[in-house]
Amino acid sequence: MTNVERDSTAGSLSMILSGEKLRRLSGRTMCSAMDEPGGEMETNGKANGNGQHLADFAGIEAFALPRIDPRPNLPNGSKGVQQQDRLADIIAMLLKELGLEIQSEHFRDTPKRVARFYREFTRGYRAKPAEILKTFPSRNQELIVVSDVEFFSLCPHHLLIYGGRAHLGYVPGVRIVGVSKIPRLIQELAARAVVQEDLVADIADAFMSVVKPLGCAVTAVGKHDCVAARGVRCPEASMTTVALRGIFSEDENFVHRFNRAIGQGRECVR
Repeated sequence: MTNVERDSTAGSLSMILSGEKLRRLSGRTMCSAMDEPGGEMETNGKANGNGQHLADFAGIEAFALPRIDPRPNLPNGSKGVQQQDRLADIIAMLLKELGLEIQSEHFRDTPKRVARFYREFTRGYRAKPAEILKTFPSRNQELIVVSDVEFFSLCPHHLLIYGGRAHLGYVPGVRIVGVSKIPRLIQELAARAVVQEDLVADIADAFMSVVKPLGCAVTAVGKHDCVAARGVRCPEASMTTVALRGIFSEDENFVHRFNRAIGQGRECVR
């Protein structure tokens, strides 16, 4: 064998061994690799709340996460697992970094539960308003209001929950919307990490685009855990946001009628 052939063979063998090593790493989750004997990552000399050494964050790159869909298509709040979700592994690592004993009975299934929670609260990124808003022909061109729709969303700044009640009013063009579809649109678009100011605008724009009414108005009143439980700790504070489109932005009489209709809706008793 010539020197060139020997060098070529050695290079190919080296590539094969490197590939095999990478496949072995890819076949393990980040947390399982950390738990294996001799598999600990290098520490940065600091300790977490449990007195254990913290992993050097740069060392994470050495552990390949499973290549999967970052947003598995699970039904709303479904407990079914269609495929391995690396989010649970990432949450397990977060709990370890906080010094929590994740093998205890209380925390053992927490990574999976929290992963399901965040998948549920980000399902709105897959929402399709055109499929949600089923419309019907109608001769009515008067104000229609659906009020007091409860919603919950995620603050994108702290990933804490905020929620409250939303109201939507519209004046039809030639089509009306199934009553149940309006709460569904609000709740689906709320299931995102989105500020409340943008949430009402997104709901109004989606409604205008699909239904094509003469105009619509959306208002939401919400309380935010990021204000109530941290920082200023002001649990009584609430925020009201409004989005006006079409004739609602052109004629304030429609806005007054919309606000009156919300109050009348609260008087309804069954």
